Amino acid sequence: MKWGEAAAIFAAYGVWRAMGNNRAGAVVGRALASVDETNRTVAGILLVRGAARSLPLLRANLQHGLAVPMTLRILGDIGDQESARDIEPYVRSGDPATARAADAALALIRQPR
Repeated sequence: MKWGEAAAIFAAYGVWRAMGNNRAGAVVGRALASVDETNRTVAGILLVRGAARSLPLLRANLQHGLAVPMTLRILGDIGDQESARDIEPYVRSGDPATARAADAALALIRQPR
């Protein structure tokens, strides 16, 4: 784990959740593309905890092609029905990892809760 990056992710999450600072939220969203697996996982957990507030950050990742498979999985974990329209185009992705992540995310969203 890269401790400096982890500290920045947690600090950004705190600022984002407490103050609604979108710039801080974007730090958490971009951390899904970290080279460090633990930091990617931490960012994912924090974004799932953010639930609906995380959706704009995750949609921004998709728009920028950033950490697409992980972003799709997190959208599925959040389970927002409206996210299905953001996920569906990725089912036909030429990248097998992205297509699998999109399929899994849609399955989670469509699952009764």
